[in-house]
Amino acid sequence: MLERVKSTEGFMIEQMLCCIPARAGSKRLPGKNLMPLAGKPMIAYSIETALTSGLFDNVYVCTEDPTIAEVARRYGASVPILMPPDLCGDLVPSHIPCQHMAEFLGNIAQRKEILVCLQPTSPLRSVEDLRRSVERFLHGDLDFLVSVTRIDPHYFHWAIVPNDDNYWRLYFGDKYMQERPMLPPVYRPNGSIKIARLDKLKEIGHFFGSRLGVVETPEERSIHVATQLDFNLCEFLLRR
Repeated sequence: MLERVKSTEGFMIEQMLCCIPARAGSKRLPGKNLMPLAGKPMIAYSIETALTSGLFDNVYVCTEDPTIAEVARRYGASVPILMPPDLCGDLVPSHIPCQHMAEFLGNIAQRKEILVCLQPTSPLRSVEDLRRSVERFLHGDLDFLVSVTRIDPHYFHWAIVPNDDNYWRLYFGDKYMQERPMLPPVYRPNGSIKIARLDKLKEIGHFFGSRLGVVETPEERSIHVATQLDFNLCEFLLRR
């Protein structure tokens, strides 16, 4: 395990809340958070990365499911409460159960100021990715930070969409009809790491407010498991 961090730029680790939102339901890949991935439940990778980073006094899992809670505790996470089912639906943003956990902890005199949200569906993030993200957030005078991955600019700038008349058009017009080296770089949020000041997150309701920073992570550590193909690719990368 890496050396435990006591503070970063005067900000004590006790003020940071690390949450892993892990609901039981998934329509495309049922039970994915507990699926065995290279010998461990998928959720275990996010728990172990957070614990190994030495950045947090506890790592909390937000779930409505007793089985997920039991597995999370086995791998060292804290699950002091089960989430109300209405906070774990398909359309509920990931920060909502995390905010509920923050409110619960605040009521027992464990007030947190910064949320670090780790999706269990990003099992390949590294300890270094996480540490770089927290350091960038605290050193950068930021309110929000998300991890991103660079994408081929053609995929973005040359996007096409259907018109109402059954024809198609360039979404951004012909402004970017240039060769690849001439196009500006484009990045996509990969969902692996999201950080926010809790008061700002509560105010705007998402992670993309002003004073937003990013940390770039490579494609091979930025896979978001939404389908069986994603899962199989993660397993291949872990076993190679």
